[in-house]
Parts: sequence; structure tokens; C-alpha cells
Amino acid sequence: MATVGENGNSGASADEPAAEILPVPTPELPPTPDLYSTDRVETFKGELLEFLGELVPPGEPPWDIGVFEGYGRGLVATRDIDVHELVFIDRPVLVGPRVNNYEVIFCASCCCILRRLQLCTGGCRLPICSRCDFSVGAASPHAAECRLIQSWQPKDAGRYSKNILYALTSIRGFLLSDRDRSIVLQMEGHPPRKEMTTEIERLLKDGYFWNLDGEGPAVRYLRQVVNVLNTNAFETSRIVADEENNNHEIILRGLYILGALMNHCCRPNVRYVFDDQLRMRVHASRPIKKGEQIMNNYSKILWGTQHRIIHLCFSKNFLCCCDRCKDPTESGTYLGALKCVRESCPEGRLLPINPLKISSLWRCDRCNLKMDNIKATKIQEIAGRMILNNAIKREASYIIDYLNDHIVKFLLPTNQFTVELKLQAIKKIQPDRPLSELREKEKYCLEILDVLERLNYGECFVKGVLCYELFVTRVTIAKLLNESDDAAETANLAQLRTAWKILSPSGNRPKDLQQLVVTYGIE
Repeated sequence: MATVGENGNSGASADEPAAEILPVPTPELPPTPDLYSTDRVETFKGELLEFLGELVPPGEPPWDIGVFEGYGRGLVATRDIDVHELVFIDRPVLVGPRVNNYEVIFCASCCCILRRLQLCTGGCRLPICSRCDFSVGAASPHAAECRLIQSWQPKDAGRYSKNILYALTSIRGFLLSDRDRSIVLQMEGHPPRKEMTTEIERLLKDGYFWNLDGEGPAVRYLRQVVNVLNTNAFETSRIVADEENNNHEIILRGLYILGALMNHCCRPNVRYVFDDQLRMRVHASRPIKKGEQIMNNYSKILWGTQHRIIHLCFSKNFLCCCDRCKDPTESGTYLGALKCVRESCPEGRLLPINPLKISSLWRCDRCNLKMDNIKATKIQEIAGRMILNNAIKREASYIIDYLNDHIVKFLLPTNQFTVELKLQAIKKIQPDRPLSELREKEKYCLEILDVLERLNYGECFVKGVLCYELFVTRVTIAKLLNESDDAAETANLAQLRTAWKILSPSGNRPKDLQQLVVTYGIE
């Protein structure tokens, strides 16, 4: 297998195209169907059930595909669904690298960690391990996509290309069966914003291939797959170990068709995790009544309304008008609120008068001070930069001091940036830290759990993580204080039970969670 140095160059010349490779047939884009007609929805559902196969239990599933005014297609409950009940299991029709930088080098096919960059011998310019290399032949899971990339005649084939890696998930759309391709092309695919350069346009702009016509059918198909992925894909991951047995999380993106059919609500009724086979497992986070839509959240659950609206507008092309978005206080959590800027009003909270409008005036709920949205946005930008670009990267002790001594001067205790910093502190404060830090971690867990309770967010994934962290922290504190019996108190065991119910299906659940469940006999 070819290996390269730090510059990624094995000496191959880019002056001439590679030897001719037989072209791979390019799928033709069918005419755009009426996705919402009754017949089309039924046909689409049949194709989807066939794709899911044994993942759909015998009998009628608890979901159906419907068409909803203002939403388009969506999933609806065909019967009452209890909290924690499994609603469906989905598998990705496409999965692969995301369009982003990675901290480690990994095989483009199986995601195993590579000690040093190794290029596929087929000339596709992708990093690959010896088990997946093109030279393995038909047994290589990478062979088909490598032949496809070879057919486009990569320039400078001896060099690594991160941009081809970033486009690989879309490129894999060529390898789908007719049925799976039909499913993908029936998904909504919003074109990119004018200022956005997609992974395919970057390949064309920089001229990575001798034989890829920017106006030809292959590129037209690639663009449509990109649009579908950008509109519908989920972030998932693989946990892989390096040669020193250190675990790394390789973030991927996957197109889960059934999962993507769930419409959005800022207070959804489901949660989802990905198991060790990258299957999406969707459970009810709150009771769902027959005829009710099965709803997911497309944004971060602990973002304030203004940030959620902007995210949904630019990434999903719609504005949310749910009850949470309409309430300036967000059920009394004040996630998006700002501290009043008047020194004479230390308890005041600045809130948008109309939270559904990005241009809304803001007003203090104590002194009635008004502020235009430009100033309010500027304050949030400054707070975001200070926290997300500085404090969040520091060690736990610094974050605690920053929260206690600095943030209180300009942000509210439950502002989204404060909450994000507390979540990072929870992650970084490990059991071997001093008692004082463990106490702070316990407090942060309880505070954020209270925010979730106020939002009536149900048995969501973040709640599971916080309950696990709270249980482990309390056990550790009890041991430090020689109060081990307190660790098994009913209230604390309830946290462990909740964590297990929520996190147990996840392929990325904490390593010691199952052992804790056995040790404390909660099942």
C-alpha cells in the first residue's frame, strides 16, 4: 500500500490523466413526483418498509406517514405510545464522513484509526487501511466506490485529498440500489444558500478530476444527493480505538429516512440514540397519543429561542411557531434572556417582546428598559465568543472560577451560554477531582435538570446523561465523606434507573453504566 509523508505526496505526477477506467453508469434524475399525493405516500411507505426489513416488528407499526398542513410529510402515531417505548428502529441508507476537519486520521471505509496516513492503492486519494484497500479485490468494502472515483480520473492521484473524503458520503449515493435511490430522491432537498460552497462545488472549483463534467448528469445527481443530505442527515459516530487502546469518536453523518420524516418541535415527544451498528433507535420521551405527530427537535434543546429560530431558518428553511418559541421566558427558564444592563436593576431580565421575530425589540421585565435587537445580538455574540472560544476550552477549575466570579456579572444563571459552560464543566470534572469541584458538578447537574423539568422536556437524552453524572458524582462524594450508605438512597438510585432507561440502547453509553446497574441491582 502506498504511504506518504506529512505533505501527503508520494511523488505521483499530476501532469497527465490516469489510465482510462470504464465509466460507472450515472443514475438519471427522475421527474419530481408529487410527494404529497395519497398514492405517492403509500408507494413511498412500501419502499421504506421493504428497505427497513426485519427492523419493523410483525404487525402494524406504531407509526404511519401522513401529510400535515404547514409541515408536509410526517410521522403520526397509530396508537397510544408509552414513555420510554421503542417507536421505531432505522438504519442509514447513506453514511460516511461529515464535511469538517478531523483530529485523527482514519480509514475512509471502516473508520479504524491509522497510525500514519496510508493512501488507497487504487488512486482514489482516500486514506484506507490494509483490510479495506482496493488491492484486496472484491472482498474490499471500499472497492466499488474506489472504482467510481477512479472513473473520474483523479488528478495527482498520489496525494491525500480531504475534500474527496468530505464528499464521500454523497459519492456513495451512486452505489445505491434502484429502490434505495428512489427513496433518497423522494426526500426534500433544499438547494444551498448562495454563500455556501458545498463539497461537490469545491471539487469542481479546484479541479480535482480530469473526467467529471460540471454540467453533466453525474454532477447533477451529486448535487441532488448533497441537497438531500444537507436537509435531512443526522450526526452519528463510531467509537474506535487506536494502537494504544485510546478511544476516539469519529463523527459521521447518516441519512436515516424514517428519522428524517419526523417533523420539528422545540418540545419534542421522542429521543433517539445510535447503537453500535449505527442504527437509530427512537423512543418516546413523553406519552404520545394516537393521532399525534411524532416530533423531533432539529436544534439544540438548551439553546434560547432566538438562536433556535436563526438555526432553523438558515439550515432547515422554516420558522418554528411552537408554544415554547412564543413564550419569551421559555417556561420560566430564561435560556435566551439577558441580564439588564442598568446597574440600578440587578435583578432585571431583558427579553424579546416578540420572540418569533429576530428584529424584535427587547425589554427588561423589571425596569422596562428597551433595547433594539442589534444591541441584544451584539451582547450575545460577545458572550458567545468569550465562553465558547475561550473559557469552554479551559480546565475544570478555571471554568468553575469563571462561572462563580465572572459570568454572574453579565449573564443570567440559566442563560444558554452559562448552561453550555456548566455542561462542559460536568464533562470535565472527573471522580478524581477535589471534593469542592465535585460539589459544583452536583449543583450544575441539578440546575440543568431543573431547566429540563421546567421545559417539560420529558425523558430526553440529555436528562439521561445528567442523571448518570449526578449518580456517579454523589457516589464519589459519599465515599470521600465515608458515607457510602448514602449512595444507595432511593432518590439517588432513581437517577441511575433513569440513566439506564435512556442510555442503555446507545452504542456510546458510559462504559461503567451497565456495571453500576448490576452492582446496585436496579433492574
